[in-house]
Amino acid sequence: MLDRRCMLAAGAALLLPTGRFPASAQVVARIGADDAGVTVLSDGGFEMPAAMLARDIDIAQVRDAAKVGGPLTTVLNVTCLKRGQDTIVFDCGSGANFLPGTGKLAASLEAAGIAPDSVTHVLFTHLHPDHLWGALDDFDTPLFPNARWLAGAEEVGYWTNPKVYEGLPEDRHAFAAGAQRVLKELGDRLETRTPGQDWAPGVTAFSTAGHTPGHVSFAFNDAQGPVFVLGDALTHPVISFAHPDWRPASDHDPDRAVATRRALLERAVAEKARIIGYHLPGAIGRVEKQGAAYRFVQPA
Repeated sequence: MLDRRCMLAAGAALLLPTGRFPASAQVVARIGADDAGVTVLSDGGFEMPAAMLARDIDIAQVRDAAKVGGPLTTVLNVTCLKRGQDTIVFDCGSGANFLPGTGKLAASLEAAGIAPDSVTHVLFTHLHPDHLWGALDDFDTPLFPNARWLAGAEEVGYWTNPKVYEGLPEDRHAFAAGAQRVLKELGDRLETRTPGQDWAPGVTAFSTAGHTPGHVSFAFNDAQGPVFVLGDALTHPVISFAHPDWRPASDHDPDRAVATRRALLERAVAEKARIIGYHLPGAIGRVEKQGAAYRFVQPA
């Protein structure tokens, strides 16, 4: 088994945290009733270089657009949907072995009054560490013992392919090793699905590939209309909207990710959907057209 300290060191080499980070467990946002709505929970956060927001763009321009003078603080938002007898969690945080400042999901679940054994489904947008590694608790057993675990067949196939390391830069090898370890522990509990299917009652997956090869987002409806849970399809509250053609360093396939962002933004505008972003501060908002680009608008 690959030592976890090695995985942490390799992941940190990519993200270069500075040591300042949001650390409090919390409920980030809610929509609908507590027993029939959405609760967004914090898994903490970390800082990374602003240069990660865009490849091949002058850093001064990136910082000006993002309104940051130094490193960028990114948050981790885990969405929980209660619907009838089902409690559905979208992604499950980074666990205790990713980066300092992360791994707050268990405390946030407790703060929200959501018992892990009440969760019926866990749906993964993709299998990066901050979305997957929290699947296991401190004893390497599934955090949600009674849940069905579902991930995209293409995403699982990519990370479990023995040749995955050949297509990854060395500083991301830990991402693959960690994914393989967690998926092995989940074992037969993990089910694979494809976009276009209902992965849970009333929750449909749709392809938003580019950030990773099999990245998916999820759509469902409530009394106010459509809601999209986007994972990392849109990752910054300004850059992803005002500059969708910029290419974040974290995207596996930058060109495909650009096409995905543009199509997703147009769909969100056309359907007047509320969106929930894993790394968007405040998590929930809407997309509005702004000239040839877009903007992220949050409730007052």
